[in-house]
Amino acid sequence: MTEEQTSLKVLIADDDGQMALRLASYLSDHGFDVRTCSNGREAKNLLLDFKPKFMLADLMLPEINAIELMSFARNESSLRHHPVQTIVLSGHNSTRNVHAAIRGGARDYMVKPFKSEEVYQRLVFHLRGQRSLDNVSQREVAALENDALMLHLTDLILKQALAKRPLEDLLFNLTQMAALKIDGVRCSLVHVIEPSRGVVVASNDDRGASGIELDLNKYPEIVQVMNFGKLVALENLRTDPHFKSVLNALKDLHFNSLIVCPVQRHGKAFGVLSVRLPVEKTTLADNEVRFAEIVAHIVSLLLGQMKFSGQEDSWLKTGPTSQVLSFQAANQKKR
Repeated sequence: MTEEQTSLKVLIADDDGQMALRLASYLSDHGFDVRTCSNGREAKNLLLDFKPKFMLADLMLPEINAIELMSFARNESSLRHHPVQTIVLSGHNSTRNVHAAIRGGARDYMVKPFKSEEVYQRLVFHLRGQRSLDNVSQREVAALENDALMLHLTDLILKQALAKRPLEDLLFNLTQMAALKIDGVRCSLVHVIEPSRGVVVASNDDRGASGIELDLNKYPEIVQVMNFGKLVALENLRTDPHFKSVLNALKDLHFNSLIVCPVQRHGKAFGVLSVRLPVEKTTLADNEVRFAEIVAHIVSLLLGQMKFSGQEDSWLKTGPTSQVLSFQAANQKKR
């Protein structure tokens, strides 16, 4: 077995045997090497022997639960060179459970019931190269902050935000400016209403997109940002060698590089600002990620301004069915 194949091993630890077998069959058909077990003791042994890249573990797994398994995997010396990414599975979507899983080291959290395709999408999402700016040196940060172009662009964004226009116009204009300056094919502001439901507030390429509802199970990058409260920057997955063994299954899909930033209102999570780059763009520059983050911060400030308090969120309406399908189809094609 090649290194690429080894890196695509998946362990499903769940006492719902039928669900686990269905999911294992689907993932196997899509290029993954899958093992299943029904309790924590078996999962612990498979972690040591099978050494999976991913573990899908039920939160309340019998004998040893998912959080205890993550602790074991993190501290086991024999797994030091085989880190395991865990997606916690649960029948409950309480904030308490999500936060407990994240504190325990979970990479993601999925609520049952779910479709096998949704799990596959999450695995694809987590295999993609993620950029992190947390470790940028002080010198690099200073260079970014002092960059004349960055300052100029920020000034333009601030001037737009201060313009005397209705909130929906300002937000639409900001998505247009962000897409233009980062050369994005789509920049969208999404209000997350429920863990699996979002509503488009503004999208640079379609003024009529405001109010369209999104099934967030199809947008793992949005779920990730909402769960962790941190920016996600993904580079084009076709540059990732891990995908050689599943490339055939992905041949009809288009994956963009992405920058997704959290947006707040009055200090509470509101949603995300998402920027999709052209398919041919395989890497993200630091200043592109930083600029998207700046726009998201300014959008957060706009949403929290007193002059807009008390105004009804005009986007909290469902657009015509044909409009919803058209928007989602275009979005999936650009993925």
